[in-house]
Amino acid sequence: MRSVQTPVEQKLSNGGGGVEAATMVFVYGTLKRGFPNHPLLAASGSPLVGAASTATPASLVVGPYSVPFLLPRPSSSSGSHLVSGELYAVSPRALVDLDALEGTHLGVYERRKVTVVVEGGSGEVVEAEAYFAHTSYMEALWLRCGGEAAEIGEYTMEHAAK
Repeated sequence: MRSVQTPVEQKLSNGGGGVEAATMVFVYGTLKRGFPNHPLLAASGSPLVGAASTATPASLVVGPYSVPFLLPRPSSSSGSHLVSGELYAVSPRALVDLDALEGTHLGVYERRKVTVVVEGGSGEVVEAEAYFAHTSYMEALWLRCGGEAAEIGEYTMEHAAK
């Protein structure tokens, strides 16, 4: 009897060429389709797995210069939202480029594990990575942006245009 692959397994197994070593990356801001940094992701050939959202509440805030930051749910927050975004299968080379864009070497963002749910029927739960505000200033950033009152569930073009 042959086992049936999940949609995520299909994305990881199709195409070869290093896709097997792909890292699942959840994007929630400027790397989404239609946003300013998406061309970098598109040019990398990283396949879109699908729309997804965090499996547990997280804090998404819009920081200085309309830049979105994902934060773990602060202990002082009783709110938080499931954060909407997109899930991609990213090659090791593309991951290096994304790390450079997100300033991981500068301490702006850090890649952390996040559990997401793939939308669109499959409802598959996937372990992925996402770019979170760096640990060194995430609490201060959350407070500076307005704390719980400033949390959003989805980064939109209206946020990007501010």
